[in-house]
Amino acid sequence: MKMITDREGYIIEQLLISLAVCAFLIPVASVVLLILMRTVQMPFRSQDESGITQLRHVIAVSDDFVCGQNELSFHHRGKDQILRLSSGNLVLSSPGTQIFLTDLSEISFSMEGGLIYLVYAHPDEEPRKVCIGHS
Repeated sequence: MKMITDREGYIIEQLLISLAVCAFLIPVASVVLLILMRTVQMPFRSQDESGITQLRHVIAVSDDFVCGQNELSFHHRGKDQILRLSSGNLVLSSPGTQIFLTDLSEISFSMEGGLIYLVYAHPDEEPRKVCIGHS
């Protein structure tokens, strides 16, 4: 009968350790799930940030900007470039095509105080205004 008592104590000890580990992991899992839920709710946000960063690099080494309502013309690496909306994508077209933002419903460019702004919107979302460089 002594052996049964020892096993019961050992099982309770394992159970308490397991509960302590679970109690530690529940807050960690809830934070990870919260981050994943935010990512799912904003499907374009991380992709947009990457594209805008790449666009800022292009604008930083360019000059002679001409801002139209729906396109931005400039001189980059010895060539005239045009940044515009094409088939729902923000593209830089010259000999090749670079896509910076995808699945857009509208874009516009403006120059204010020497800064170049891009206003863009995805379908069913509010427009966002971001500074992409200076003229």
